[in-house]
Amino acid sequence: MKNDTRRLVFVAVCLYTAAFLVTVLLHELAHALMALAVGVHPILFDSHVDTPPAGPRREILIALAGPVFSLVQGVIMLGITVRGRGTGAGALFGLFLGEFGIINFLGYVMTGPVVDYGDIGQAEKLLGVPLAAAIAAAVAAAVVVTLAVRATAPLFMRFVPAAAPGAPPDVVKAQKRRYLRPLLVWPWLLGSILITALAWPVPTLLSLIYPPLSSMVLGAAFGAAVGRADLLGAPAAPALMRGPLWRPLLALGIAAAASRLLATGVRL
Repeated sequence: MKNDTRRLVFVAVCLYTAAFLVTVLLHELAHALMALAVGVHPILFDSHVDTPPAGPRREILIALAGPVFSLVQGVIMLGITVRGRGTGAGALFGLFLGEFGIINFLGYVMTGPVVDYGDIGQAEKLLGVPLAAAIAAAVAAAVVVTLAVRATAPLFMRFVPAAAPGAPPDVVKAQKRRYLRPLLVWPWLLGSILITALAWPVPTLLSLIYPPLSSMVLGAAFGAAVGRADLLGAPAAPALMRGPLWRPLLALGIAAAASRLLATGVRL
């Protein structure tokens, strides 16, 4: 691994992990704020919210608040990224926030039929949604999340230096893979390890399987970016390749500290 790709791995892993943690924290905060809004005093943790029994109507509102906020986060951040032209750490952080927001929401829809204690699954149970309808929604969500993530391939290619003009197709694909692995594959692998490590010393089964499974769909962006001949990469070196390294590290440190501070719970 050359120096430029080592640097890219470090920056992308920091930003990926920070964006994942921020998405989870905002998701849980949305649950907690909705609980307060309906007169329930929750205990906010880093990856869940405890609330006393509140009745079906209020429990549905509390359960849906997290996924709905994640969807709004995803739409807004991806919209900002599409309109922007940045190629630095802030732009990649925003792109990851957008991806994770969409993946979070649709992931809960996908697990609704089999995880009735999850956000969407709990709401479907309380609303009496037929199993067939929940399964249909889950299948639709799986298709939508794959297509949505594939559609973000051009956004990731902004951070990939283009191959030399006139390079043959196999050289162009090799160039793409060289930089997309640090942008997507290594962050998924190493970021999942970091996220799981932050759940110690008492990790739950969900904390072990959620980080890697929820982000596997990013492989759709990798495949689309490599396969599409019209995506050649950035003509100039992306700012991500030359920006200060302390900024992504600081983002990771702040997100990790906030996550650990909430590990024991805060009563609101």
